[in-house]
Amino acid sequence: MAHQAMVVCSTCGEPVLAGDRFCEACGASWAPDDEREEIVDGRVAAVTSRGLVHWRNEDAVGVHWVDGDPSGFALVVCDGVSMSQYPHLASQGAVQAALSVLSDAVTAGGDLDIAMVEAAAAAQRAASQVHYDPTVDVGPGACTFVAVAVRGARATFGSIGDSRAYWVDARGAVQLGRDDSLAAELVASGRFTAAQAMTRPGAHALTKWLGDDSTDATPEVTSVELNGPGLVVLSSDGLWNYAPDAHDMARLIGSPGAESPLDLARRLVAFAEASGGADNITVAVGPHDLDPQELR
Repeated sequence: MAHQAMVVCSTCGEPVLAGDRFCEACGASWAPDDEREEIVDGRVAAVTSRGLVHWRNEDAVGVHWVDGDPSGFALVVCDGVSMSQYPHLASQGAVQAALSVLSDAVTAGGDLDIAMVEAAAAAQRAASQVHYDPTVDVGPGACTFVAVAVRGARATFGSIGDSRAYWVDARGAVQLGRDDSLAAELVASGRFTAAQAMTRPGAHALTKWLGDDSTDATPEVTSVELNGPGLVVLSSDGLWNYAPDAHDMARLIGSPGAESPLDLARRLVAFAEASGGADNITVAVGPHDLDPQELR
């Protein structure tokens, strides 16, 4: 049985309606949708924030929990490319399209690898359908894509661009997939370390993205068995820019299960904001094989 996703107050955690300007439970002011949003669905959660510099939030996120035997979930994060037309619409459309495909596959017990490829294709169609003016120097709406579908111990990750997925357990954090960026290509060449590559001009330039002018929207798909308890964490570069190495991310996240997925997502977003908040920040968290009674 699937749960209905809800937006919750960032102060007291009670549900709020998207159009509300304040929380009826505690009276706290409620930020507009394009500034900050918190989503909880079953045992998975996400937080997306405008950050401290950008004038709007061009990230989008979707989460879906599926009860069952085995249980599972789907998470999707898309980061709008600021130097494009209506990037926020591209990312929103891509998330909605991909999450629908992945949620259905987890619920129905479908092949998760096939579903990930289909989800990325659906996201590409959605991003490509965003209206744009071809006479403007800036290109059509574009976004990155990272997603995961989990059913039982089986997890399939997919990515296009430089939003990231991590598996975090007691041994540390592992990045699943690699960035589609100039920096990643420099590292792959063997001539630069990751730290050196990030200092090169244009290091963050994308080599793959979603949108009408994309020349390659094929996702990198990675399938793994999740052996034991841990967390799946997806993020836009608004977070990982401040913790670029998997070891940095592991130290930042700490012990899996020490806090609820929502509290962890809130803390990671707060860390990025305290570190400068130079970009939009989005974090989605899904627990695997962790005692739900301990996730508080």
